[in-house]
Amino acid sequence: MRSFSSAGWRRRCGLAVLAAVALLACQQKSPEEELLKKVEPVGSWLATLQMLGEKWNANSVPTSFVKTTLSAAGKEFEKAAEEAAKSRARTAVRDPLRQLVAEAQAASADLRRAVEADDHPGVVRQAGRLAALHQRFEALRGPS
Repeated sequence: MRSFSSAGWRRRCGLAVLAAVALLACQQKSPEEELLKKVEPVGSWLATLQMLGEKWNANSVPTSFVKTTLSAAGKEFEKAAEEAAKSRARTAVRDPLRQLVAEAQAASADLRRAVEADDHPGVVRQAGRLAALHQRFEALRGPS
């Protein structure tokens, strides 16, 4: 049978507690990191809507599919706007993100109007606008 000395036991417990604290510290994210993680889908939706506009312009996808996809993206943009509004992230991160999401919502609405009006040049403009927004979003996110 093994004998446990109280000093050895305390040392092992201390090391276990230290390891647990270090693990928790590594997992805790700043408010900025949390916000960027929560709004991550915005980047994917921006790229999707850009491609969708390009495909619609090339007559590769039906208008009904565009409208359905725009509705889904709109819900995600609204969710991102809510997350940014309630975030405790610094204003230097939060405000540009809120502005970008608002612009994404506007570009999405303009794309819908252009598609409904069968305005091919308007769709091309919105696809370019969405591409620029996607680049800005990626720059805000920083290196992955």
